[in-house]
Amino acid sequence: MTASATARAAARAVPRPASPAPGTATLVDSSIFVFRAWFSRGEQPDAHGRPGGAVHGFVHSLCQWLPAVPPGPVAFAFDTSLRSGFRHRLHPAYKAHRPPAPEALREQFGRIRELLDCLGLAQLAHSEFEADDLIATLAAAARRQGVPVQVMSADKDLAQVILGDGDLLRDPERGTTATRRDIERRLRIRPEQVADMLALAGDRSDNVTGLVGVGPATAARMLRRLGDLEAILADPQAIRGCAIRSAARIAEQVALEGAALRLARQLTGLVTDVPGLPAHPELLPRGPLPGARECLEELGVARPYQSRLLLIAEDLAEGHRRMARP
Repeated sequence: MTASATARAAARAVPRPASPAPGTATLVDSSIFVFRAWFSRGEQPDAHGRPGGAVHGFVHSLCQWLPAVPPGPVAFAFDTSLRSGFRHRLHPAYKAHRPPAPEALREQFGRIRELLDCLGLAQLAHSEFEADDLIATLAAAARRQGVPVQVMSADKDLAQVILGDGDLLRDPERGTTATRRDIERRLRIRPEQVADMLALAGDRSDNVTGLVGVGPATAARMLRRLGDLEAILADPQAIRGCAIRSAARIAEQVALEGAALRLARQLTGLVTDVPGLPAHPELLPRGPLPGARECLEELGVARPYQSRLLLIAEDLAEGHRRMARP
């Protein structure tokens, strides 16, 4: 075989990233993209002299990946409940180590949400629940209708949402795409077991304390053998049969810390029944609102990006209209 033929054969053998099907619900974990823009561009001023780096970076990101979003529901979820939600009441230390967002960033979050409104794209937040919960609830609603979902995020917690064969977890800025099978291969557990794994191993980023000496790999071994957290709590001594180091000590720890583990599971699990969220038809792109260009100008969107955003928003709405035609 020639070198060129070998190269072509190798290229065919490499799995290509999965692509979302038409009708897929696209659910965006907005904060990750805003924070990346903030840390990259910070308080870079906009045309009005206000801090605008987060707005500019978010807009730049949208222009890169939003055109590839398939026709179907699109929703941008935001966090507003990190200090006031139900998890904080259950466990005041939850995410308490994170410093509050600077005022310049909070103000830009508000402008970004206005920007999405004027483009006719659904954006939502809740005082009691986190963006991950909103995404999980919308994904569950889509699944009941037989609609696959693609979640735009780099958050490991959202692996819990990738339950169907057509579901995707994507980080478009880094070019990564994960299917359910990809998640199972990487984590060595099913997406349904992710919250249990985080409860057992802890989640430092959220200030959730797990078992001493238990990391994700050990937690995964326990779950593969025993099933879920409740099964482990029902029979801690069964841990002795797992192929893990210090199994006897971990079994004793589980027997003593059942209440703490159940609390941790409440913190790590995503809520799939947040009340009052928009129904499927309300998440379909509507196209730019009247006066959208003036709105983008006022919000500090650089002029070279204004026309691109308006065209992308109109194309998303037209894509849905084409699908709806008989």
